[in-house]
Amino acid sequence: MQMQGFSIIWPMVIYGSLVCIISLIPTMRNNYRRAFNLMVLKHLRTYLVMIAALLFIFFANLIIFNRSIFSTFDLITSDYSRTLLLDKVELFQYILYVVVVAPVIEEMLFRVPLSIWMNRLTYFIIALMTSCTIFAFLHPEYWLFGFILGGVFGVTYKITKSIVPVILIHVIWNVFALFYFNNI
Repeated sequence: MQMQGFSIIWPMVIYGSLVCIISLIPTMRNNYRRAFNLMVLKHLRTYLVMIAALLFIFFANLIIFNRSIFSTFDLITSDYSRTLLLDKVELFQYILYVVVVAPVIEEMLFRVPLSIWMNRLTYFIIALMTSCTIFAFLHPEYWLFGFILGGVFGVTYKITKSIVPVILIHVIWNVFALFYFNNI
Protein backbone atom coordinates (compact mmCIF):
# COMPACT_ATOMS: atom_id res chain seq x y z
CA MET A 1 0.00 0.00 0.00
CA GLN A 2 1.71 3.17 -1.23
CA MET A 3 0.92 6.69 -0.11
CA GLN A 4 0.35 8.98 -3.07
CA GLY A 5 0.68 12.23 -1.21
CA PHE A 6 0.42 13.57 2.30
CA SER A 7 -0.53 16.93 3.72
CA ILE A 8 -0.62 17.71 7.41
CA ILE A 9 -3.21 20.48 6.98
CA TRP A 10 -6.48 18.49 7.03
CA PRO A 11 -5.56 16.25 9.97
CA MET A 12 -4.55 19.36 11.92
CA VAL A 13 -7.84 21.12 11.07
CA ILE A 14 -9.97 18.11 12.00
CA TYR A 15 -8.10 17.19 15.19
CA GLY A 16 -7.71 20.82 16.25
CA SER A 17 -11.42 21.48 15.76
CA LEU A 18 -12.37 18.47 17.87
CA VAL A 19 -10.04 19.46 20.70
CA CYS A 20 -11.32 23.06 20.58
CA ILE A 21 -14.95 21.90 20.73
CA ILE A 22 -14.20 19.58 23.64
CA SER A 23 -12.27 22.36 25.40
CA LEU A 24 -15.34 24.61 25.35
CA ILE A 25 -16.86 22.46 28.10
CA PRO A 26 -15.62 23.81 31.47
CA THR A 27 -15.36 20.32 33.01
CA MET A 28 -13.17 19.21 30.11
CA ARG A 29 -10.85 22.21 30.48
CA ASN A 30 -10.29 21.19 34.10
CA ASN A 31 -9.70 17.59 33.06
CA TYR A 32 -7.11 18.70 30.49
CA ARG A 33 -5.32 20.78 33.12
CA ARG A 34 -5.18 17.81 35.51
CA ALA A 35 -4.25 15.37 32.74
CA PHE A 36 -1.07 17.22 31.81
CA ASN A 37 0.61 16.40 35.12
CA LEU A 38 4.37 16.51 34.56
CA MET A 39 5.11 15.57 38.16
CA VAL A 40 4.57 11.86 37.38
CA LEU A 41 7.81 11.96 35.41
CA LYS A 42 9.67 12.28 38.72
CA HIS A 43 8.66 8.75 39.75
CA LEU A 44 10.48 5.57 38.79
CA ARG A 45 7.13 3.75 38.75
CA THR A 46 6.03 5.85 35.76
CA TYR A 47 9.04 4.75 33.72
CA LEU A 48 8.52 1.11 34.68
CA VAL A 49 4.91 1.35 33.52
CA MET A 50 6.05 2.97 30.27
CA ILE A 51 8.64 0.24 29.62
CA ALA A 52 6.11 -2.50 30.37
CA ALA A 53 3.59 -0.84 28.02
CA LEU A 54 6.13 -0.55 25.20
CA LEU A 55 7.20 -4.18 25.59
CA PHE A 56 3.58 -5.32 25.59
CA ILE A 57 2.89 -3.29 22.43
CA PHE A 58 6.01 -4.64 20.73
CA PHE A 59 5.22 -8.29 21.41
CA ALA A 60 1.53 -7.80 20.54
CA ASN A 61 2.68 -6.32 17.22
CA LEU A 62 4.93 -9.31 16.52
CA ILE A 63 2.13 -11.77 17.30
CA ILE A 64 -0.71 -9.99 15.49
CA PHE A 65 1.27 -9.28 12.32
CA ASN A 66 3.19 -12.58 12.44
CA ARG A 67 6.52 -10.78 12.35
CA SER A 68 9.93 -11.93 13.35
CA ILE A 69 11.80 -9.94 15.95
CA PHE A 70 14.39 -9.34 13.23
CA SER A 71 11.99 -8.08 10.54
CA THR A 72 13.05 -4.56 9.73
CA PHE A 73 12.60 -2.35 6.71
CA ASP A 74 14.32 0.79 5.54
CA LEU A 75 11.98 3.78 5.81
CA ILE A 76 12.93 5.41 2.54
CA THR A 77 13.88 2.67 0.08
CA SER A 78 12.04 -0.49 1.11
CA ASP A 79 9.50 -1.90 -1.35
CA TYR A 80 7.14 -2.03 1.64
CA SER A 81 7.64 1.65 2.35
CA ARG A 82 4.50 3.74 2.62
CA THR A 83 6.67 6.80 2.11
CA LEU A 84 8.31 5.82 -1.19
CA LEU A 85 6.25 8.18 -3.36
CA LEU A 86 6.42 11.19 -1.05
CA ASP A 87 8.60 14.16 -1.89
CA LYS A 88 10.81 15.67 0.83
CA VAL A 89 8.21 18.15 2.08
CA GLU A 90 5.48 15.50 2.21
CA LEU A 91 7.87 13.09 3.95
CA PHE A 92 8.73 15.74 6.56
CA GLN A 93 5.03 16.48 7.11
CA TYR A 94 4.23 12.78 7.38
CA ILE A 95 6.97 12.15 9.95
CA LEU A 96 5.96 15.28 11.90
CA TYR A 97 2.34 14.13 11.88
CA VAL A 98 3.14 10.54 12.90
CA VAL A 99 5.67 11.45 15.57
CA VAL A 100 4.22 14.60 17.12
CA VAL A 101 0.73 15.61 16.00
CA ALA A 102 -1.07 12.25 16.02
CA PRO A 103 0.18 11.10 19.44
CA VAL A 104 -0.60 14.37 21.20
CA ILE A 105 -3.99 15.02 19.62
CA GLU A 106 -5.16 11.38 19.63
CA GLU A 107 -4.35 11.02 23.31
CA MET A 108 -6.11 14.30 24.05
CA LEU A 109 -9.18 13.03 22.19
CA PHE A 110 -9.24 9.45 23.45
CA ARG A 111 -7.94 9.52 27.03
CA VAL A 112 -8.90 12.83 28.61
CA PRO A 113 -12.61 13.08 27.64
CA LEU A 114 -13.19 9.55 28.86
CA SER A 115 -11.46 10.28 32.17
CA ILE A 116 -14.76 11.63 33.53
CA TRP A 117 -16.03 8.06 33.48
CA MET A 118 -12.88 6.61 35.01
CA ASN A 119 -13.72 7.32 38.64
CA ARG A 120 -14.93 3.80 39.39
CA LEU A 121 -13.76 0.45 38.09
CA THR A 122 -16.93 -0.36 36.17
CA TYR A 123 -16.93 3.01 34.47
CA PHE A 124 -13.24 2.64 33.72
CA ILE A 125 -13.85 -0.63 31.90
CA ILE A 126 -16.70 0.90 29.88
CA ALA A 127 -14.60 3.98 29.07
CA LEU A 128 -11.60 1.81 28.17
CA MET A 129 -13.63 -0.44 25.84
CA THR A 130 -15.26 2.62 24.23
CA SER A 131 -11.89 4.29 23.75
CA CYS A 132 -10.31 1.10 22.36
CA THR A 133 -13.16 0.58 19.91
CA ILE A 134 -13.09 4.15 18.59
CA PHE A 135 -9.29 4.04 18.36
CA ALA A 136 -9.52 0.76 16.42
CA PHE A 137 -12.07 2.18 13.97
CA LEU A 138 -9.82 5.16 13.30
CA HIS A 139 -6.98 2.77 12.48
CA PRO A 140 -8.84 0.42 10.11
CA GLU A 141 -5.73 -0.99 8.44
CA TYR A 142 -4.87 -2.68 11.74
CA TRP A 143 -8.02 -2.53 13.83
CA LEU A 144 -7.10 -5.35 16.24
CA PHE A 145 -3.71 -3.85 16.97
CA GLY A 146 -5.38 -0.41 17.27
CA PHE A 147 -7.75 -1.87 19.85
CA ILE A 148 -4.80 -3.24 21.84
CA LEU A 149 -2.92 0.07 21.54
CA GLY A 150 -5.99 1.90 22.86
CA GLY A 151 -6.14 -0.52 25.79
CA VAL A 152 -2.49 -0.12 26.67
CA PHE A 153 -2.72 3.66 26.43
CA GLY A 154 -5.90 3.72 28.53
CA VAL A 155 -4.47 1.49 31.27
CA THR A 156 -1.27 3.55 31.34
CA TYR A 157 -3.35 6.70 31.73
CA LYS A 158 -5.34 5.10 34.56
CA ILE A 159 -2.20 3.94 36.39
CA THR A 160 -0.19 7.16 36.04
CA LYS A 161 -3.14 9.59 36.22
CA SER A 162 -1.40 11.70 33.59
CA ILE A 163 -1.56 11.92 29.84
CA VAL A 164 2.13 12.82 29.57
CA PRO A 165 3.48 9.22 29.86
CA VAL A 166 0.78 8.05 27.43
CA ILE A 167 1.82 10.66 24.86
CA LEU A 168 5.47 9.68 25.35
CA ILE A 169 4.66 5.98 24.83
CA HIS A 170 2.64 6.84 21.72
CA VAL A 171 5.50 8.97 20.34
CA ILE A 172 8.13 6.33 21.10
CA TRP A 173 6.02 3.57 19.56
CA ASN A 174 5.31 5.59 16.41
CA VAL A 175 8.99 6.43 15.95
CA PHE A 176 9.96 2.82 16.55
CA ALA A 177 7.27 1.44 14.24
CA LEU A 178 8.10 3.98 11.55
CA PHE A 179 11.79 3.10 11.45
CA TYR A 180 11.72 -0.56 12.55
CA PHE A 181 8.63 -1.88 10.79
CA ASN A 182 7.92 1.10 8.51
CA ASN A 183 4.34 0.73 9.62
CA ILE A 184 2.30 2.95 11.89
